[in-house]
Amino acid sequence: MAIPNSSLRKRAVATFASAAALALYASAADAAPPIRTGATNQVPACVTPDRLMAFLAQRNAKVDARFASIARFYKLYGEGWHVRWDFAFFQMAIETNFLKFRRGDGRRGDVNETQNNFAGIGATGNGVPGERFVDVATGVHAQIQHLVAYSGERLVQPIAKRTRENQNDIIAKSNRLGRAVTFGDLARRWAADRHYAKSIDFIAGQYQEQYCTGETHAAQETMPPAPRPARGWQDFAPQPSGLGGPLPEYVVDPKNSR
Repeated sequence: MAIPNSSLRKRAVATFASAAALALYASAADAAPPIRTGATNQVPACVTPDRLMAFLAQRNAKVDARFASIARFYKLYGEGWHVRWDFAFFQMAIETNFLKFRRGDGRRGDVNETQNNFAGIGATGNGVPGERFVDVATGVHAQIQHLVAYSGERLVQPIAKRTRENQNDIIAKSNRLGRAVTFGDLARRWAADRHYAKSIDFIAGQYQEQYCTGETHAAQETMPPAPRPARGWQDFAPQPSGLGGPLPEYVVDPKNSR
């Protein structure tokens, strides 16, 4: 029996829409850097711990003194595990709302500052607080290791319980991509929020605009950065659900996130 032309058109449109969606997803993943560093994927020279902390302070004037060295820990453990520690830091900024650990309306999220959990590890929603780490350095190290697992590498004795219990599934899904895993691939995996990767990339863009552009970069080699009004990442995309953003548009198996 012949298939009506209208049905053929609907199938063609559906096929085109699916292909377009896949292409958009792929382009978003490709836009963000791979999680692991390499010859062509290094942390830019314009990124330094001191500048990251200045960038953070512009968006949170009351950063707890306990976090004064947090950017140095990102560099230490990021370089040790060959992870893009600049993007790991930007991920932390999204997850904790620049170390405020509060939503935009002032209410607390599921994770609080005493947990030293900077990426919502184990915080799977519905008030689940996630894991607690002994100090700031250990919390940063746990996040870097969790990123290593998402990159497709197995860890022998990871710090986080979540990493230990879920790395087999995490690695299997990452390896199915058949390419280097990027920070763009964390959307709908690390966090249910579909804007997650775009939010991280937006924060990275803000930093790059301020510290990594031509004459500005050269001038800042010899003088400290001047504070300037900060545009919040919330102006660009909804907050991740852990910080009070919109509920996910679909149900996510907790084993597949965080």
